[in-house]
Formats: sequence, structure tokens, C-alpha cells
Amino acid sequence: MSKVCLCRGITEEQIIEAVKNGATSFNEVKEETGAGAGGCRGGRCKCNIEMIIEKNK
Repeated sequence: MSKVCLCRGITEEQIIEAVKNGATSFNEVKEETGAGAGGCRGGRCKCNIEMIIEKNK
């Protein structure tokens, strides 16, 4: 499992699942998984999360 959000330990698989459940933006993934809500506030992972969303729409 590849961790995307290191602050919260959220994996790519968890983000893909959130997208499959209807999340279509960084904020929606953040709300559903907690990714991007850690100490860096998405500064490290936001771009990767947005790429995962685009790839899995």
C-alpha cells in the first residue's frame, strides 16, 4: 500500500475508494478520508491526491 498522505497515513487505495464513493475534489477526499488534514494541511499531498482523482473518475 502506497501512502499518499504521510501526516495521516492515508493510502492511495483509500483515496481511490473515496473517489469511487463519489468524491470529486481534494476537499471531498479530505472530508471522507482525512487526507490533507494533517500538519502540512495538504501542502505535501494535494497534487498527488488531485492526480489520483483525475485518474480514477
